[in-house]
Order: sequence, then C-alpha cells, then structure tokens
Amino acid sequence: MHYRFLVTFKSSAAKNSKQARRYVAQTLHEQGFVCAYDHWGSSMADWYVIGGRWSGELSRHTWAKLLTEQMDALEQQHDVQVWGSFYGDEDKQRVQRELATRFQQMWDAAAPSAFRGIPIQRDTYKTYGYEDDAMLLTQELYDTLLHEYAGQRVSEYHADLDGEDVSPEMVGGKWLVVVDYHS
Repeated sequence: MHYRFLVTFKSSAAKNSKQARRYVAQTLHEQGFVCAYDHWGSSMADWYVIGGRWSGELSRHTWAKLLTEQMDALEQQHDVQVWGSFYGDEDKQRVQRELATRFQQMWDAAAPSAFRGIPIQRDTYKTYGYEDDAMLLTQELYDTLLHEYAGQRVSEYHADLDGEDVSPEMVGGKWLVVVDYHS
C-alpha cells in the first residue's frame, strides 16, 4: 500500500527545492527508511520516491487551490480524469487529451515561475519528484498538512529529520518535502 509521508528539516540544510529533495532522499536512505529486501526486514518502507502519487500536493494546498478546484470541476463536467486514468473509449481518450492540454496551459499561466512547465500528468516514479514537491514551510502548509502531528517527531506519516517535535515554530525555518512510500 502507498502512503504519503511528510518530511521536515532545517532550512539551512538546502538552498533550493532540488537540494531539499535530494537531501531527504539521501537521509532516508542513510537512516534505513527502506529495507534491504530481505525476508524479515523491519524498515518503514520497501520502496519510496519524492512526490510520487502525491506529487504536486504542496501546490494543491497553497497557490493552486483554486486552480485545482477548477480542474476538478472540468473533470466532473466531462466525466474524465486527466491524471492517473487510462480509458479504452476513444472519445474519453480525446477528451482526456484535450483537458490535459487545457490544464497544462492553466497551470503554466497561474504557477509561480519556478513551477511553470511542471507537467500536469506527472511521472509518479520520478526518483526526486518535481520542483513543487519541496517547499519552505509556510503557515498555510503547517495548518493544512502538519498541525495534526503537533508534538510528534516521527509518526507513520511524518518525520522531522532534525529530531524536533512538530510545532508552529517550524514555520519559516524548515523545508517540507512530500514522499510516496510503499510498505
């Protein structure tokens, strides 16, 4: 089963999203997050990628909230899902392609410059994910994604790599990276 795992760490450990995503991947690897595929492994996961099925989650909870609602409404209106679905029906395939093109244009028009060009139909197996799979922790991200872990250093769905409890004091001083893991 796949799980969303949120990782935080001090902002001084990475200068940008690319460094943040690589830092998390390297640290999880070094700390034994993934088992060595032996029969009795007791690690948290048997596989993971940055972003994965949750790629874009941080954008969808911040600057892209309204955009996501608009895209969802269009998918419902046309009874077609753009990302993660494959249709045998040629008409649905055509509508899916048209919506995907439209969604990409909507995304690129609305996205902050660093996130323009990120594909709407993301590769969920891309090892280090995409630019928006790591962001500096804002109050909005804390309130939406992390507050439920307040007082915890590590859980099934979150870890702070600096060994600090989740708290509002993290805002502005930590990176937040989304990870997709399988166990």
